Amino acid sequence: MANSTAFLSTETKNYTATRHSICQTLQPFLDIEARENLPRFYVISSIWACIFGSFLCLTTLLFNTVVIIAIWRTPVLHQPRIVLLGSLAVSDLLVGLTSEPSFLVAEISLLLGNMDIYCLAVFIHFYTGWMFNGISFLTLSAISFERFLALRLHLRYAELITTTRVLITALIYWAIWMTWITLMWFWAKDKIVSHILIAFCCLTATAVAWCYVAIYKTVKRHSKQIQSSQQQANQNLGRYRRTTKTMIILITAFVLSYFPFAITSAISASQEKEDMRTSAAHFLAVLFIFGNSAANPLIYFWRVADLRKAAKQAVRNLLHLNVAVETDVTLELETK
Repeated sequence: MANSTAFLSTETKNYTATRHSICQTLQPFLDIEARENLPRFYVISSIWACIFGSFLCLTTLLFNTVVIIAIWRTPVLHQPRIVLLGSLAVSDLLVGLTSEPSFLVAEISLLLGNMDIYCLAVFIHFYTGWMFNGISFLTLSAISFERFLALRLHLRYAELITTTRVLITALIYWAIWMTWITLMWFWAKDKIVSHILIAFCCLTATAVAWCYVAIYKTVKRHSKQIQSSQQQANQNLGRYRRTTKTMIILITAFVLSYFPFAITSAISASQEKEDMRTSAAHFLAVLFIFGNSAANPLIYFWRVADLRKAAKQAVRNLLHLNVAVETDVTLELETK
């Protein structure tokens, strides 16, 4: 009995130490003490954020699952740019499985006054948010580079940019980014690592912008060179313009979704002491980022006809399967 009591005492101390360790890790980002007495406006905002966030979480999971199934089951969609859209759908799905639920758990725990679960949920939310939203950024960058290479390589594109190579590239940057973020969060907590990460993202964003400027200039020049009699060339250029415009829409949606978050983060960083009004605006801004993960599949369905058809077929197959299962169960019960 004494041994059991000692064991429980030790486990309790370890749990308390772990809890304090997590809360201390979050202290530079959050004022834990300020959250012990929540103002009324924060409570109301948090409740509405949880309601809307739950809706976004469900739609993110549903839409991105349909996209992944549609791409997986449709061989004609196994193309380099569609594979990258699939990578984006997987990262958005993982946002819906990890970052969004942990955000909801954190806010609900805070409203209930359970700071233990709150600290843990916020830590998971930050960690998974950096990881999977970062992969979304890398995938959008990879799509931009793919569009640039499709224009520059022209006839050699199909030979050099294969589906297998694009898939391997996606797996490589997934592995590197996940390793990097994990090291940054759990081991290498030096500011230099964070600065390197920010510098890398800025350089990547600059490269993406350069790609689209180069694409715009090249397409404009080709449009002038192509004669009206060259119908096939005009059709190819038209298809390229449409697919490139789709990628620009995706990137624009991504940037716009982060704009409120960037503003509230800048305001929060400029304040000596955390203002709960800014904090309320900040977690509402997070909903825009979650909204991007739910909106991306809608953009695919709107802009990519083949993917839209494949998604409709996938939904029909799933509904038909459910109906078939229910029919079999009903017949079995009637037989019994």
